[in-house]
Amino acid sequence: MVAFLAPVPLLWLVREARPRRGALLGLAFGVAYFGALLYWIWQFGQLAWGALTLACAAYMAAFGLLAPAVWRGERPLRSIAGLAALWTVQEWLRGMWPVGGFGWGQLGSTQTGDPTLLRLASVTGVWGVSFVVVLVAGLLMLAVERARWRPASAAALVGISLVLILSPGLIPILGADGRTLEVAAVQVDVLRARGLPPLEEDQRVAEMNIALHRRLAADPPDLAVWGESALDPGASATDFRLQVTRAIRDVGVPTLAGAVVQAPDGAFHNEGLLFDRDGSLVGEYRKVHLVPFGEYVPFRDELSWISALQQIPYDETPGERVHPLRVDGVTFGDVICFENTFPSIDRTLVSQGAGFLVVETNNASYGFTAASRQHLLMSQLRAVENGRWVVHAAVSGISAFIDPHGRVVAEAGLFEPAILRHRIQVSTRRTLYTRFGDWVPWAALLLSAGLMVAPRRRRRPARPAEPLPERPRTLVILPTYDERATIEAVIRGLLALPDAVDVLVVDDSSPDGTAEVVRQIAAGEPRVRLLERPAKAGLAGAYREGFARALEEGYDLVVETDADLSHDPAELPSLLSAAHRFHLVVGSRYVPGGSVTNWSRTRLALSRAGNAYARLWLGLPLHDATSGFRVFRRDLLAHLAAEPIRSEGYGFQIELVLRAWGGGYALGEVPITFRERQHGQSKISRRIVFEALWLVTVWGARIRLGRPPLPSSP
Repeated sequence: MVAFLAPVPLLWLVREARPRRGALLGLAFGVAYFGALLYWIWQFGQLAWGALTLACAAYMAAFGLLAPAVWRGERPLRSIAGLAALWTVQEWLRGMWPVGGFGWGQLGSTQTGDPTLLRLASVTGVWGVSFVVVLVAGLLMLAVERARWRPASAAALVGISLVLILSPGLIPILGADGRTLEVAAVQVDVLRARGLPPLEEDQRVAEMNIALHRRLAADPPDLAVWGESALDPGASATDFRLQVTRAIRDVGVPTLAGAVVQAPDGAFHNEGLLFDRDGSLVGEYRKVHLVPFGEYVPFRDELSWISALQQIPYDETPGERVHPLRVDGVTFGDVICFENTFPSIDRTLVSQGAGFLVVETNNASYGFTAASRQHLLMSQLRAVENGRWVVHAAVSGISAFIDPHGRVVAEAGLFEPAILRHRIQVSTRRTLYTRFGDWVPWAALLLSAGLMVAPRRRRRPARPAEPLPERPRTLVILPTYDERATIEAVIRGLLALPDAVDVLVVDDSSPDGTAEVVRQIAAGEPRVRLLERPAKAGLAGAYREGFARALEEGYDLVVETDADLSHDPAELPSLLSAAHRFHLVVGSRYVPGGSVTNWSRTRLALSRAGNAYARLWLGLPLHDATSGFRVFRRDLLAHLAAEPIRSEGYGFQIELVLRAWGGGYALGEVPITFRERQHGQSKISRRIVFEALWLVTVWGARIRLGRPPLPSSP
């Protein structure tokens, strides 16, 4: 039951932490948890223990880093499910990478003593059990928070937690439907061989297994199993192999023996050797998932400076595939030690027809620590996941028999010479987990990723749109570069509007003489002015200078629009009218009534997709955040000018919207018709488009990590 409480402090701390703090909290949790759980690795040195602990703790650091991106305070129940999913994903990924992964320490393994919740593993595997443990921990956290102010809600959360824990007890465990077998697990005390030279130690362990095996002659079982490394390289000499086969033949029992065998090519393999009742070798399974830094050294040449690695004198070679063994008409799976921590291996064997599972293991090097007991818990999980009996045969303990409910029905203690016997039943039935595999971590990945992507709840504007003057002073800013063919028509259209507006043309020394046309108009029209810049400096820069001029001169409204007739001046009054209700009004192509003409379908689709991405990823309330036809109120413009605007092009337009929305200003859209320019070339390059997409991605990621989307100026 402690497992339902232990994650609570971590969940409470990381859910709304800054990413860096969340990562540090997760790392601290991981070091404490895995450091204590894996204390027995210390027997191979502080470096081994520290490296493995930190490698596992790094996944908890990643959990702490990403937890704030999943959490939504306004929807705590959904967020708790997201945190449970994120935890499940990190356990799953930790079991795959690096160097093949490390599956020890999954929270689901804490529930092997609970016959109700453990049943869930037959549907979801260990992943579903881990998910429920974290989910319940999160619900209890919320219950504690609400206990004082909302006791009824707190009680309901506790009730939901109890349902989650107890309801899996209704899941039926499929009964075995095959023949029964009596199996004997042979266990020796390898401590009696300690201190001998390696060759003699291997031979002494083999002799002890042979001696115990011969005791079966009085009452032979249907199958005998010797643990992993019962026959190590020192016992592979011809005379010892003859002793083994002679003992098996004399007893007359099919026997599976764990062995480290050197192949003719010199490669070493960790194997399960299957002999028939006559002592003939009829099958062998080579371990496919070796222990990194235990049975082989990854990057041995690069890590040769680490003297501790000399404890592993040679690298074993993995087998090529997972496959079951067959003897006397019975098919079973042989899982060798470390492989049992990876659910997919056992599931594959059962999918290939294994009627029961044998786990051969050797944890003798870990002495009387908890390593052997922890390993046994995983066999209990594998039994329930696949609805199979598991024979957990350890060379020196703990050996055990586990039924399909995950119950240990017979057990031999550590370093106790024993012959453990029990009747088991073969099965051909398949659980849902066996059929569908690791569907839960995939679903958890989709859930946690979906919550990260989902925008936070949109806030209602905190700032009311104050009444404007009866005749607000309005400045229209027209950035130009080579707009000679259209600039006069645009200016004349703006001056003809019923709403009196002033026009500021910001020209970047257009080579085609745009400025000269504007000067001629300004000479006879005081409402038109020209601001010339010495060189082409970009659209965003032109607007920034125009905004500064508008604020200096006290304008109430400021308009962005193009000078190429892509925005019809006749549509400006509808935007100005909406400015009485909103701080920022955007002329939108993608709301009902809006449209685009003279664009290809591809370009239109890309524009819509880009705006949809910005809307979803940033949580903006606009359908057309890249539109360049918009009206700003003075107070909003002053807010935007308080911080430098660094982006260009589409990114500039999106940044303005994002800052306005983040500041609590009211945003609105008015439908417009956008017409592709007929003269000149667009000022928007591919670089500017990609820059905008990158900026949106970065801003959205910062939001999901609980940080301001736009870093403040130093």
